[in-house]
Amino acid sequence: MTSQASIRPYLNQAYLLGLMMMAVGLTLSPFLMGMANFWLVIVWVVEGFCTKSFNNKLSRFWHNKAAVLLVAFYLMHVVGLLWTSDFQYAMKDLRVKLPILVLPFVMSSMAPLDRKRFDLLMQVYVLSVFVATLFSFTAYLKHDYEDVREISRFISHIRFCLHIAFSIAVVGWYMLGASTGSATRKTKAPEPVEGPTTSRFVWPNRMLQMALILWFVYQIYIFESLSGYVALAAVAVVSAVYAFLHWQKARGWRIAIGVMALALVVVGALVLHHAVKPLLQVEKVDFATLDQKTAQGNDYWHDTIHNPVEDGKYVGLYYCRKELQEAWPQRSSLPLDGLTSNGEDLEATLARYLTSKDLRKDAEGVMALTDVDIRNIEQGVPNYNNWKHPGLRARLSSTLFEYYLYRRYNNPNGGSFSQRIEFTRASFHIIGQYLLFGVGTGDVPQAFSEAYDEIHSPLKEEFRFRAHNQYLAIAVAFGLLGLALFLVVLLYPWLASRRHRTYLYTVFLGIILLSMLAEDTLETQAGASLFAFFEALLLFAVPEE
Repeated sequence: MTSQASIRPYLNQAYLLGLMMMAVGLTLSPFLMGMANFWLVIVWVVEGFCTKSFNNKLSRFWHNKAAVLLVAFYLMHVVGLLWTSDFQYAMKDLRVKLPILVLPFVMSSMAPLDRKRFDLLMQVYVLSVFVATLFSFTAYLKHDYEDVREISRFISHIRFCLHIAFSIAVVGWYMLGASTGSATRKTKAPEPVEGPTTSRFVWPNRMLQMALILWFVYQIYIFESLSGYVALAAVAVVSAVYAFLHWQKARGWRIAIGVMALALVVVGALVLHHAVKPLLQVEKVDFATLDQKTAQGNDYWHDTIHNPVEDGKYVGLYYCRKELQEAWPQRSSLPLDGLTSNGEDLEATLARYLTSKDLRKDAEGVMALTDVDIRNIEQGVPNYNNWKHPGLRARLSSTLFEYYLYRRYNNPNGGSFSQRIEFTRASFHIIGQYLLFGVGTGDVPQAFSEAYDEIHSPLKEEFRFRAHNQYLAIAVAFGLLGLALFLVVLLYPWLASRRHRTYLYTVFLGIILLSMLAEDTLETQAGASLFAFFEALLLFAVPEE
């Protein structure tokens, strides 16, 4: 008994270390993500031997329905091997999703964290996200990228934006907890407070916390990720709803946070309207009065039929290819009829860039470009305004142009939004053929390859990806029965127990549910680890008080 008591503090520290490794690795090191899983399994086994608690651990897991469901979801992928032909891909998929097996099993069968360790873990997580944003912001300032989303140095920009949005919720939660905790201690009969009660040494004063929240919001802005904006909206909506549902128990800061969150939703809607409106308003042009000659006396060609639009301006007006062919070699070594460094048509990129700077597509327009402009065009940047002022407007501008090309020319290639339309078409085609049980764990790539041919998709081979929608991805692999199990896994914990309807878990669940509409979140190590870690932490390892 004495030996068990003496070793338990070391086991607790080792367990916390494994969780901290995962918290850091989620945004800074894929290697740490993998190592953390093995470390936690080793700690689980060592503790079982040293304290002779295997039976207790297994019993604790077995009586936790949410944990059993998560493990069952992983085992569904194992069962899917029965009707799989591509075992190489299946083994890769099982390896990527291994955290969904390990983390819920380990964390549901271990004792919950105490408040001090939980607070420290969340602090390490937020600090890791902050450090990762410093790396990305440094690349942003240096313009060390062709696409602004490339500034995410360690994981996909989409997953990174999910972390940033959730970190905003975490910091806000501690701001609220610090104020309500100190307030309730002054009363004779304090009410339970969902937020933490930590020292100012662990979590700095509110001004620094607010600055950190604003920093994270700005990071989402510069990433131009629609998924990031949606995740941020989820944080704001959940925060506002929680604040006003608990207004009777509220202290000043709780109401203030609710008002700020609601204001963020309203301001976001107004900003979105302000950004979209000018992009949809095409300049009025009297085609009969257009200039017919360039300054050098050459003929202009005016496209009055197809006329794609860039930032509300017609790309096909004032086009003199003869002068472009003569002027462009004076500014660049890349051939006009060749490709940019990222594989885009250079002449089309040049035409769009000139239009965005309100320059004509002639010799004067090319010579008016700066050296920076030339470099941007060579790298495949199609719009000066999107490069100079990245953010929501830039993302919407590129998305609208992608959709125009898809609708007018049936060309989804290279467009994030338009390609997803083709991914969805292929997904529904496969689901229709394998309605109940899907194609199996390993045959997903083969099924999509065949589906694109069968639906005569205009997507080129290099753009023929999987669903990019987690719900459709599950339905493709495991049919409607598998999708039903997946939805139960996602929704059961929150619906079945009021204990799980905490602010942090509700925010995280909202972010994950929305992210899965636009991304197959669980098909990468970073996405699967993000989901498994916080599902297990916020359901099974939170302090019992």
